[in-house]
Amino acid sequence: MANQIQSFFETSTMALCKEETIPMTLDMLTSKKVETNNPQARCLLSTLASALCSQHASDVEKLQQELKNVQRDMKDFKQEVTSVIHKIEGTLSYMMEVVTRLETRSNHVEQRLREEEDRGIVRNKVLTFLLPREKDLQEKCADLEKRLWRKNV
Repeated sequence: MANQIQSFFETSTMALCKEETIPMTLDMLTSKKVETNNPQARCLLSTLASALCSQHASDVEKLQQELKNVQRDMKDFKQEVTSVIHKIEGTLSYMMEVVTRLETRSNHVEQRLREEEDRGIVRNKVLTFLLPREKDLQEKCADLEKRLWRKNV
């Protein structure tokens, strides 16, 4: 009968510890002083302590594994971010080169446009000067032709 009770306590204690319904830690169990000579109570406390220790050890293992997973994920993420940053830096460098070339081309186009505008101004001045002279020369030529026809040269 005592063995059955002890087995029941062990099974119940293990089940309760696994379900985390006993809010008792190993420290709490070991700090309590049991002033009894009852072997069943000592056995129960021993069972509770070993169950909590094994539960604690498995929890620690799970946490360590999760920590390793998170660290691996962080390392992978860092590598991905570093790779993306390098790609962005390369693209940015290329774009800066393109912008510099475009600025240079734009400056050359603006310079040629200013030069062409200056030439256009000079052409306008020349035309302004030559058009009245051309008109005078056409009139003089027409007058000379009329005289030639009348033989009054």
